[in-house]
Amino acid sequence: MKKANSDRRPESMDMLSELPKEILQRILCLLSQEEAVRTSVLSKPWRHIWRTRPNLVFSDNDNYFRGKEQEFLSVVDETLRGYLDQGLRLEEFHLHMSNHVSVSLLDKWIPKFESMGVNDFRLYVLSKDEVGGMIDLPVVLKAEPLTLLWLYNCDLGRNIPEKIPFVRLQALRLQNVSIEQEIFDKVISSCALLASMWFQDCIGLTTIKLETKLHKHLKQFIFINDVTYQKDDCSIEIDAPTLEKVKIFGSKIRFHGHELCNIKSLYLANYYEYTGLVIPSVSFAPSSGRSNLKLYMRDDGVNDAQSWFLRLSALLRDLRRSEITLHIFHLARFDLQIEEDILVRDNINDGNYKPVVVENFRLEIGQLSLFPYVLSGLFCICRPRKVTPQWLGKGTWTDERKQKEAGEFFGKFTKMIENGNREIWRDLEGCTFEGLNEIRLEWQPFEVTKLSETEFTEFRIQMKWSDQD
Repeated sequence: MKKANSDRRPESMDMLSELPKEILQRILCLLSQEEAVRTSVLSKPWRHIWRTRPNLVFSDNDNYFRGKEQEFLSVVDETLRGYLDQGLRLEEFHLHMSNHVSVSLLDKWIPKFESMGVNDFRLYVLSKDEVGGMIDLPVVLKAEPLTLLWLYNCDLGRNIPEKIPFVRLQALRLQNVSIEQEIFDKVISSCALLASMWFQDCIGLTTIKLETKLHKHLKQFIFINDVTYQKDDCSIEIDAPTLEKVKIFGSKIRFHGHELCNIKSLYLANYYEYTGLVIPSVSFAPSSGRSNLKLYMRDDGVNDAQSWFLRLSALLRDLRRSEITLHIFHLARFDLQIEEDILVRDNINDGNYKPVVVENFRLEIGQLSLFPYVLSGLFCICRPRKVTPQWLGKGTWTDERKQKEAGEFFGKFTKMIENGNREIWRDLEGCTFEGLNEIRLEWQPFEVTKLSETEFTEFRIQMKWSDQD
């Protein structure tokens, strides 16, 4: 019986080996590159089949190839040579490389890929060298079968090709890449199938334009500029309603008329800013969860503060379906000219607008004597639930100084409520002054008259309004 079992095993293996070569290749397609190579030890007929499957994946970061640059080049070169000599069709080729030595491989084989039948070429070049040692990769611009291109620490050259044949490219990621603006324009105008773009700390870019007619399939756009902080270095214009995810850090941004009706994730930071007296109109889908606004008040707008608050009111109404956090940096040195009666009339009575609920309002105060003007205008247009003061004054901020400033703030705040416009404050049911217990990490109420007896250094005011939903 044992003998029968031992005879059956090689018979089963022989039967598998006798399957048509095309079927064996398709079986190997379902395996990873490492698993496919391991099949070479199954039996003699399997020894070289893995080298004929229609998809190949090579990475010089694999444990076996680490520190063996020349062997990696030889294995990849010999494998591709075998496909070419035997007339084998190579449908997919994925290559991960991290050093300049491998560039010769690209120079040699990229021009041959189209004739070898490659229709899915994915290239990851993640150079480990410093910026001064960027890998020169102009040959990449000739790779028609590219479907994914991820480059790190590379230079795409200065010679602008007449044509960039990226007709299949679906994902483009460039990080710390030097690229001429004209080359970049040709690249993204040649990629009708692009679904994902990611650019981080690239050199040479001045403008990125996403256009509906060119980018009909674009779902993700990410731009990160951590290296340089000059907002004029690169500007971005977005006119691509198919976008689902947008993340932009460190660039001027301009959205065109189309609604981003498919957007699921929107992150804008640094240089998406309002400068001047016109607060933009923004509208979001009903499902918008949270909105964080940061606004700066400077002296150049003090003479038109009335209209500034009306524009802010319109912006808050556009965001009313979301949980709003409003952060105002009060940098002005002069009094704001605000007529509360007129502002209430224009915004609430004539405008027939119910004040918008603001979940969190944080006020960065430049001069304590001026903050009541800011709050007077703010309470005309919205109903904050939590008000957190912070100070922008110079010098050392000791705990004693923080408590002293907080005491003055709370005193002025209380006086403002007592003597302010009744039409604003009639809906206020109560206020609670709170300090942060840094040990328990919780907010605790206190009496302002006993502030000096506490150890609080961070403060806020909880406000309850009768007209809030």
